[in-house]
Amino acid sequence: MQRTVQLEILDHLPACNIDAIASRRDLVKINCLMGNFRWMRSAIKSERNRAALRYLEIGAGDGHLGQRLIRSASIEHYDAIDLSSRPNSWPQSAQWFARDLLSFDGYGDYTHIVANLILHHFESVQLAELGESIQRSGVRCILANEPCRRALHKYQLRAGKLIGFNYVTLNDGCVSIDAGFRGDELPELLGLSREQWTWQISETLMGAYRMRAERR
Repeated sequence: MQRTVQLEILDHLPACNIDAIASRRDLVKINCLMGNFRWMRSAIKSERNRAALRYLEIGAGDGHLGQRLIRSASIEHYDAIDLSSRPNSWPQSAQWFARDLLSFDGYGDYTHIVANLILHHFESVQLAELGESIQRSGVRCILANEPCRRALHKYQLRAGKLIGFNYVTLNDGCVSIDAGFRGDELPELLGLSREQWTWQISETLMGAYRMRAERR
């Protein structure tokens, strides 16, 4: 099926809204079911000389993923950027940039970009713009975990009713799947060239599309 990007309900609900709170709680469960945290932690722990690496998580949301990675992967330099304000629980040792990641001019300060369930929100033109900013910087690696665009995963999502998924989660999950990626779509939409980058793509039965792209 063709990739389509649509507005999601959660993006327009106040943070204190009861359905927004329930949906964010569901997202923690979805990340767990998809194995997203385990994959990110494994990818980071496989890096050599981690003390010299600087990570930036884009679209960090409530900071849940970053806080877990900082603790469990012993990351010394891990910052985040999101339109929302800095969470109260965000570590004092880590920076939080409350701004638009498309207009952010600080990518050059980082060696690694971490993206978890964020890139599918962007249209092709926006992904190309982001990719251009990353390529102009010194970023050496992009770790991205996104929805895989397969109809099967919509059926899996609907099964979430059995464990109490909120209606916002059920709606936005289907929208996210429609905006997800297959094959080499993500690196191509980011404008990564094979002359400058290598990448590995994997798609899981639990609906994850994973990309590890490294600069040559």
